[in-house]
Amino acid sequence: MSDYQGKRFKDFLKANKISIVDAAKRLNVSRSAMYDFFNSKNMTRETVQKISDIFGISEMEMFFGKETFDSWVKIASNKDVGAIEGLSDSVPDTVKEAEDLIKRKVFSKSSAKNLPVNAKAIPGLTYPQEANDTPFIDLGNGDYLMLMPLVNEYAYAGYLAGFADPEYIEELPKHSIIVQKRHKGHYLGFEGVGDSMDDGTKQSIPDGSIVTGREINTNYWKSKFHTHRYKDYVIVSKDDGIIIKRIIDHDVENGIITCHSLNPDKITYPDFKVDLRDVKQIFNIVNVSSPR
Repeated sequence: MSDYQGKRFKDFLKANKISIVDAAKRLNVSRSAMYDFFNSKNMTRETVQKISDIFGISEMEMFFGKETFDSWVKIASNKDVGAIEGLSDSVPDTVKEAEDLIKRKVFSKSSAKNLPVNAKAIPGLTYPQEANDTPFIDLGNGDYLMLMPLVNEYAYAGYLAGFADPEYIEELPKHSIIVQKRHKGHYLGFEGVGDSMDDGTKQSIPDGSIVTGREINTNYWKSKFHTHRYKDYVIVSKDDGIIIKRIIDHDVENGIITCHSLNPDKITYPDFKVDLRDVKQIFNIVNVSSPR
């Protein structure tokens, strides 16, 4: 994983309204060097340390995002932290240090569960898609922290226009779950909105839940979806936007899926059909993290 992506440095400058000229002066480098930084997929340790020192921000916060950094702060304040004497109040400054600390049990497994994650394993996945760059942190004992972009309620409106733009995806907040191996594929988190998928049972996806979805490549839309194994899906269509539904039928020949809401109020939430020609993305839901 490329921890030190130059784009994150560029985003930091933009968010803090620091011009390229000013940043170049503070770092004592040329403007050309600044653009080299921005285009770098893995900046050198020396450059990263210099940026951190000059701008007074931890590497963890700049290159892993504030939400992840805040999660580490939360862990560090937990009473279970401190398996290594003298490091109980430690918050990692670098991505590597974060990984090293958790491997060395500074952050115990019980502490790690205080992250905003659902510690259930993802079952084996069968769609043979290519691997992507989904980042993982090795927690030890066969557990991995899997990080992915999160499309929350406020991002719904812009996602349809931006889902194909890597920069847009990069700027989304992050969601994380604990898994037992490095899964291949393209994963995103989506916030459940409304009560259409809530029937009061354990299968519900209540309002405010975060679902983890694995994208089904369009090449596999011509084969029947594995609805016996993965019942619920995130569907991104040009007409309906982002919807979370159960697929109860897949007419492969005509490219039509029938969507079902778990809510028993069928006057408000009737079943309906969606033409796959109008669909941009489909994700099978492999994990649900529900609010309490």
